[in-house]
Amino acid sequence: MHCGIAIPRRRRRRSSRRRTSAPIVGGTGTATGSSPVAPSRQGKKAMTGYFSPDMSFAMHMTARRHGMSLQDAMAEAFNDWLRKMGESPVGK
Repeated sequence: MHCGIAIPRRRRRRSSRRRTSAPIVGGTGTATGSSPVAPSRQGKKAMTGYFSPDMSFAMHMTARRHGMSLQDAMAEAFNDWLRKMGESPVGK
């Protein structure tokens, strides 16, 4: 305390060193013993982003209204963007 006022302690920052994971072994899991990779995810790479709750809700609802998964809607949006930028679409 300082002059009768409690000052919260700062949290320690995590190390800025990048952690590396073990390579995927045979496409069925990692060398660290995690669960196997689902067949639908084999040969694919995750891409993530942080969006507002309104954007998330709109994307989920619009995809469902059109009978699509969010992943399919995102793939379509990414392919449209690639075309706009003069690149060839690459599918899912």
